[in-house]
Amino acid sequence: MNWVDRLNSAFEKTGWSKAELARRAGVSYDNVVKYLGGKVEKPRGDSLSSLASALNVDPIWLEHGLSTEYPTKLVPLKGYIGAGQHVEALDDGSSELIEAPADSHANTVAAIIKGDSMLPVFPEGWIIYWSKRLPPSDLVNRLAVVQLTDGRIYVKTIRHGSQPGLWTLTSSNAAEIVDVVIEWAAKVDWVKPSY
Repeated sequence: MNWVDRLNSAFEKTGWSKAELARRAGVSYDNVVKYLGGKVEKPRGDSLSSLASALNVDPIWLEHGLSTEYPTKLVPLKGYIGAGQHVEALDDGSSELIEAPADSHANTVAAIIKGDSMLPVFPEGWIIYWSKRLPPSDLVNRLAVVQLTDGRIYVKTIRHGSQPGLWTLTSSNAAEIVDVVIEWAAKVDWVKPSY
């Protein structure tokens, strides 16, 4: 069941007309017709949450089909860590969410390991989570998620570089990245195996 099926199911239970749903949700009639007809992959802006509110259903259920009777915490999926161990970002504007650890912070995000570039530490399909950004100096000799000034994001061990402000990034299965400036760093909070 996709979000359109859930929307239609909730809509049919109300007995309303499409015009009434549009009025209650504050969404244009034309858009309501498109959404109910499955013509739109995902509504833009607040439309989905407005529809959920009007239909008295949880927006997470409407969008993802997850029950909130036993709440599941969801966090943004930032991308995939693959070849060369850098994060391959999801398309801009993506709202893909992924289940998070129960004790995760409000600003927790995740990435999925892709390929074998992280072996033997993280096999393909494992999910890593991070939240709090720290100065690189607080994470020396520790595994961390780091973003370089060119936007690439890696999971590497941070080592001191040849001079202050420069860092060397190491891992067990890739060449060192020597003397780079780190824009931000975060410790890996949690790892979820794929099995």
